[in-house]
Amino acid sequence: MKILHIIRNPDDITPIEIAKAQSKEHEVSILLLHDAVYAAPGAGVYACAGDAEARGVTGHELIGYDRIVEMLFEYDKIISW
Repeated sequence: MKILHIIRNPDDITPIEIAKAQSKEHEVSILLLHDAVYAAPGAGVYACAGDAEARGVTGHELIGYDRIVEMLFEYDKIISW
């Protein structure tokens, strides 16, 4: 199963821990939005380009809104935190 975790709060580590646990049995990706672009959860992480650029954050694979919409249809399960 492909699971996408959309994270908006950089201070909440629970979503990252759950995503890492699920990655043992599933294909898991993390999408960082808003202030969550400040987080550094590791591999398989995407960040909204507009949010990262507005905050001066680098280091994640940046994706635009068109790609985010595509991802919503590619994954079997989407969890928004």
